[in-house]
Amino acid sequence: MPYREKKIYSGNMLEVEIYPITLQDRKQKRKKKEKESPLKQKNLNDKNAKKKLIRLINTNFIDKDLVLHLTYTDKELPKSEEAARRDVANYIRRVKRYREKNGLDPLKYIAVIEYKEQTENSKAIRIHHHIVISEMDRDIAEQLWTKGRANADRLKGDEFGYEALGRYITKDPKGNKRWTQSKNLKQPKVKVNDFKFTKREVIEMSKYPEDRAMYEKLYSGYILSDCKANVNEITAETYLYIKMRKLKP
Repeated sequence: MPYREKKIYSGNMLEVEIYPITLQDRKQKRKKKEKESPLKQKNLNDKNAKKKLIRLINTNFIDKDLVLHLTYTDKELPKSEEAARRDVANYIRRVKRYREKNGLDPLKYIAVIEYKEQTENSKAIRIHHHIVISEMDRDIAEQLWTKGRANADRLKGDEFGYEALGRYITKDPKGNKRWTQSKNLKQPKVKVNDFKFTKREVIEMSKYPEDRAMYEKLYSGYILSDCKANVNEITAETYLYIKMRKLKP
């Protein structure tokens, strides 16, 4: 059985998935989806959504950019998800106008709505927003939110890029859309190779998930952040997931 190497490049991060495929899989562009239980499918959807968002942030943003956490005063609380999304859209329009007037680059953003539990004495939906935006003056970014408190922080990447941020702002996904984003975001680059590793090589690699020198030699220009090796209990096939960070120039 051949093994596939799938490389996902997102900003300074490189993820490598190495897994077995059938000859039929190689002929198909997309693997036929298997029907899962509702709970299992929901968990899988949540997991894949987090991965997608983390990769989008890694691809499009750097430490000079901002993450904003926007809350409401009791008076301004939206009564529906639709109203909350209008508030975000209006905020984004104000930010765009400011950037255009001040000669800044076109805005890039990702906006996530987070719900809080409703109180027994109030029917208002407790909502706040997390928005990642392009670099600009932090004070101005906060002042342009007029519905309550705003807190802006510079992004801070670590050995896993912006994974911690992505997981934090998607920790409680609800609503019709997990997030909204600007149309000018770049997508991560994906490269697939079905001929790089033999089964024997993958099994041997899986014995040394902490061998930095081995993986950094395989993927020159990157340093190892994490490596996980798993063996399927039913098929006895080996799977590798490698996460690496680009060396600073």
